[in-house]
Amino acid sequence: MSFQSENSHFENNKRTTVPAAASVTRSYSSDDPLKASFSLRPLLNQLPGRSSTQSSFPSLIRLPIIFLIFLTLATGAFSRSVDLIPWPSTLQQGNGQFTFTKETDIVAASAFTNEATLLADQIHLNLAAAAKQNRIELTREGSDGFGDEAYRLEVDGHGVTIRAASSAGAFYGCQTLRQLIDSKDRTIPFVTIDDQPRYAWRGLMLDVSRHFFDPPTIRRVLDWMSDCKLNRLHLHLADDQGWRLEIQQYPNLTRIGARGNFSDKNAPPRYFTKAEIREIVRYAAQRHIVVVPEIDMPGHAGAAIRAYPKIGANANTFNPSSDATYDFLKNVLREVMEDFPSLWIHFGGDEVNTAALSINPDKADVLRKDGITDARQLPDYFVGEISSFIAQQGRKPAGWDEVSAAGVSPNTLVYWWRHNKPDVLQRALAAGHSVVLSPRSPCYFDYPQDPSYPNGGWKIYNTPEAVYRGPVIPANLPPAQLKQIVGVEACVWTEHIPTVSHLEFMLIPRLQTFAEMAWTPEALRDFSNFNTRLQPFLEQCRQKEINFYDRKNPSASLRAATQETTNASRLTDFPRDFEPQP
Repeated sequence: MSFQSENSHFENNKRTTVPAAASVTRSYSSDDPLKASFSLRPLLNQLPGRSSTQSSFPSLIRLPIIFLIFLTLATGAFSRSVDLIPWPSTLQQGNGQFTFTKETDIVAASAFTNEATLLADQIHLNLAAAAKQNRIELTREGSDGFGDEAYRLEVDGHGVTIRAASSAGAFYGCQTLRQLIDSKDRTIPFVTIDDQPRYAWRGLMLDVSRHFFDPPTIRRVLDWMSDCKLNRLHLHLADDQGWRLEIQQYPNLTRIGARGNFSDKNAPPRYFTKAEIREIVRYAAQRHIVVVPEIDMPGHAGAAIRAYPKIGANANTFNPSSDATYDFLKNVLREVMEDFPSLWIHFGGDEVNTAALSINPDKADVLRKDGITDARQLPDYFVGEISSFIAQQGRKPAGWDEVSAAGVSPNTLVYWWRHNKPDVLQRALAAGHSVVLSPRSPCYFDYPQDPSYPNGGWKIYNTPEAVYRGPVIPANLPPAQLKQIVGVEACVWTEHIPTVSHLEFMLIPRLQTFAEMAWTPEALRDFSNFNTRLQPFLEQCRQKEINFYDRKNPSASLRAATQETTNASRLTDFPRDFEPQP
């Protein structure tokens, strides 16, 4: 996806009306509406007279019992459990199921070839040119009635139809279909689903500077994200501990700056080559995920300064009073934009150490013309220069919420991360910024899930329940400002997360919890209900040896996370895919 088309998607995301919770039609057989499951065979086996040794009841008694069972089936009281995550906007469940085999074909509009090909690979079916009775069909519809990421999924006796106006909508319909498939008997329940996301921006930030995670691990994270319909991967590529991106013009960034990590400052250099990044971007785009790069500046710059000391004002802050610094960073950003087609380029802007800053006499006259007479004003000047440069390249700058105080252009996307400063959020909105909600509470996944798990001395515990409730938005925001909140993003800072197994432990199931908060209309969300739907997924993770936080036994899952001592890729697939039988 080019950044121009991505811009169109972000700016013009049409939102169709989400029906109220009362419009959701379901068929259930227990007090828990998402736990019900029914099989006729066990009940028939329990009927009196089912075998020659169980014939003490006369047939006149057996017949009414059998009649009542089939009457129950006909009224839809016993329907197969539907364990979708995230839960869709509306779902109507019918009576019956579609069974497919290797003879079932996938037929798709030409605009949906990528989505159909991925689906065919995942569920091991063939693509065909024309529809038939036993088929899965991806149909392109007009934009009227369909938002940019909306879809309709219908399953009946002839097969499956997914309707969407965009390839993203078709993809999300395919993801829902994969969750509906019963891998044991290759059946899909009769359903009609109309669905679209709550937020246009549904992101995950992964810090690869403090501890590096290699391309296979990044692809696995992208798979996890696409399973639950997240659409932004924000890579924090540079910080004090390591520079993780090849920049050809400045080879010392990887030769020297990529050496070390939070655990071991002498660890061998680890970073993404240009070829690896471009493959990650391609892989993500196939799954409708935009990879947003972040080069943090002017603070958090220790790794770059180790490689090129002359650009530093102190050990971890770029010198904002030196032309050489701006020349360096603009050259770096040009290469970053060559590798990342993302419309948004994140430049950090947070937690700047101003103690050692001073105004360079050679630049004093230029700075004075811009009203800069005190070194404490330099970070704001720096933010303005860098955000303007990014905009001049045809991209949109993005930064942490400190940048909103610098008077940057309203086209700068602001990430609100300081949950204890709601005034900062309100200031950014009042200044006209689009905002991504990313508050430490409850969106930081490096914070532990409960007090039984100590992690780096953090005092905040982001439980799955808190993540499910989502960020607290200040009350009484004007409707126009509410529209400026374009989405939410979870963050994983990796100071204390050195291994893939540990990363799994911190992400799962909070990633799924977060995804439902980001996608599902608030009126339809219920954590107890969600937790019931989550259990089959966690059981499959257990069978696949994918580590996760087990709220019933957190110490055991923590031990599993810390047993892995190296950052080796775990190439275990998330559960969902299977091999259909003839």
